[in-house]
Amino acid sequence: MKFTEGELEFDFGDVIDVFKFDEKNSSAPNYHGLSHCMKGVDFIVEQPNVYFFVEIKDPSHSGASPERKIEFEEKALSGSLIKDLVQKYRDTFLYRWAENKLEKPIIYICLVTLESPLIPRLMEELRRQLPEGEDGPNWQHSIVKSAMIVNLDQWNKNFGSVAKVYRAHKNRS
Repeated sequence: MKFTEGELEFDFGDVIDVFKFDEKNSSAPNYHGLSHCMKGVDFIVEQPNVYFFVEIKDPSHSGASPERKIEFEEKALSGSLIKDLVQKYRDTFLYRWAENKLEKPIIYICLVTLESPLIPRLMEELRRQLPEGEDGPNWQHSIVKSAMIVNLDQWNKNFGSVAKVYRAHKNRS
């Protein structure tokens, strides 16, 4: 199954479903209609035993100017990127909870198309702000099984069995 998000193409193997969660088309089957008050991850992948909530940040896309990449890094350094990523996860979680569609653990993957020493620092901050595992003493369910920020190479190394990801405009031979 192929799925395209911007310039990135995902080639999924054995998955139950993949759908765009932040759908803007009101006639699409997965349109949630709450973008006026809630944020959402880019897409959701369903496997037999887990959901992947996936957010893409592509500051390296073909139309990106050097200034745009600098702005992105400044957003990352200021903490506003992590704040945005956390809000997207929480709002998506809340929406799926309201739909009664949280019967499996969730892994949150933020794919950032930068080769940057910022990524480990960003991942540490993301994990500080999203409670991984069953953190609360009275919790029966976790909010997120795992949360991570990866670049393209890390995605293909760690999640290549779920989906290989490529630049849609590049030759993949």
